Amino acid sequence: MIHFKNVSKIYGNDTYALKNINLHVKSGELLALIGPSGCGKTTTMRMINRLIDPTEGQILINGEDILKKNPVKLRRDIGYVIQQIGLLPHMTIQDNISLVPKLKKWPKEKYEKRVDELLDLVGLDPSVFKSRYPGELSGGQQQRIGVIRALAAEPPIILMDEPFSALDPISREQLQDELIKLQEEIHKTIVFVTHDMDEALKIANRIAIMRGGEIIQLDTPDKILRHPKDDFVTDFIGEKRLNASIGNPVAEDLMLDKVITSSPTRGLAEAFTFMKKGKVDQLYIVGKEKEILGLVSLEEVRNQFKDENKILADIMVKDVIKIQANQSVGEVADCFANQGLTTLPVMQDNKLIGIITRSSMIRGIANWEQRSSP
Repeated sequence: MIHFKNVSKIYGNDTYALKNINLHVKSGELLALIGPSGCGKTTTMRMINRLIDPTEGQILINGEDILKKNPVKLRRDIGYVIQQIGLLPHMTIQDNISLVPKLKKWPKEKYEKRVDELLDLVGLDPSVFKSRYPGELSGGQQQRIGVIRALAAEPPIILMDEPFSALDPISREQLQDELIKLQEEIHKTIVFVTHDMDEALKIANRIAIMRGGEIIQLDTPDKILRHPKDDFVTDFIGEKRLNASIGNPVAEDLMLDKVITSSPTRGLAEAFTFMKKGKVDQLYIVGKEKEILGLVSLEEVRNQFKDENKILADIMVKDVIKIQANQSVGEVADCFANQGLTTLPVMQDNKLIGIITRSSMIRGIANWEQRSSP
C-alpha cells in the first residue's frame, strides 16, 4: 500500500531528520510509529500526505510516486487526524464532517447520509449532534468527530498524529477501544503516531520503534515484547511490560492506588481523627513531591497523644522499607515474610504511588492469573 524506499530528510547541510528509511505499510493494517521526541516519527507520517517532502528516496502509494501527484488532490484522498482536533468552531458538526466530501463535489444527499452513518458509528445520535457546534461538545466527543471527519470521504489511508494524547485517561481509553472496534469494521490503512507504548501495544497490528531518524525495530506487538532487538528497545518498552509479556506480575499490579498520607506538620489530635476516619492504623508521612519522609502507627499516636506540642514529624519512624513499582512478586513476598510488615509502600521516581497489603497481594496475583489464563 505505502512504500518508503531509501527515504531521507535532510535540513541544512547535514541535519538528518530521517536516515534512509525503508518501510512497507500493508493495506488494511494499523501501523504505530513510536519513539522519543525528535526521532522522526511525525516527519515520517507527514511525508505520506506531502506536508513534508523527502530530500532523497521515493514514497509510493499503490505503486505510484506521490511526488508526481497533485498535493491537494493527494491530501483530499487521505484522512488526517491531529491532537488539536482542528474542528472549525463556526461550522456545525455536520458541516465539519462533510467538509472534504463537499470539496470533492459529492451530492448533498450522499454526504448527509454519510454524516449520519459516521455519527452512528461512534455512538453519537445524528439528530442530537449534527446541528451542534464544536464548542458544545466535550473533548472526547470532539475527538470522535475529528476521527470520523477523516473517514468522511472514504479515504483508503488515514494518518493519526497523537490524536488522543490531550484527553483524560478515561476518554483516551474509550477512544482507543472505539478505534479498535472501528478498524475491525472499516479495514483502513492507518499510520498512527504516538509517544505512549501502552497505546501502541493496544491498538497496532505492527509497531515501528524509531530513534535518531531510523527505524530500530519493526514487528508485531507480541514479537517486540518477546524479542526486543537491543537495549534501547528494551528500555523503551519498560521492564513492567516485558515482565507482563511473560506472565509475571510486578509490584504495581498488586497495589492499592488510594493511600492515606499526611504532611509532617499535622498535630496528633487531627492525625488521630484522620486515621480513624480513613480506617487505617498506619499513616505515611510525605513531602511536597510525594516522597516518603516517615511512617506513624496509630498506636504511637495514642501513646504520645497527651503531649500537645508534638507533631507527626516528632514521632514518625524515618527508616521505612519501600519497594519499587517494577519489582517482582517474589521480592514483595520476601518483604512481607522477612520484615513483619502489614503494608508496603510502592514507589516510582521517588514518589509514593500506592501500597501493597497482604490481601491486596493475594488478590492481585489471583486477578493476574485469571487474566493470563487462556
